[in-house]
Amino acid sequence: MPEEGKEIARARRMSRMKWVDGELAGKTCLMGDTFSVADAYLFVVAGWASVGLDLSGLSHLSAFMARAAARPTEQGALRAEGLVK
Repeated sequence: MPEEGKEIARARRMSRMKWVDGELAGKTCLMGDTFSVADAYLFVVAGWASVGLDLSGLSHLSAFMARAAARPTEQGALRAEGLVK
């Protein structure tokens, strides 16, 4: 893919992650305070999106990712996938 196309794709992904960051403002999870399947999906998709993107400036998303990663079920899934020890 030409570099110009890659940059367009990165900008589109970042735009979507910024939108999600705004949606998480003032909430623990996407739908409020209760972790749902939407949050599990966001955890996976945001993890994929972080490849090649610097999401560190998205404070709400970063905090969400840290909370989600600390959940025992996510820890178990990450271990099963060989992504953490």
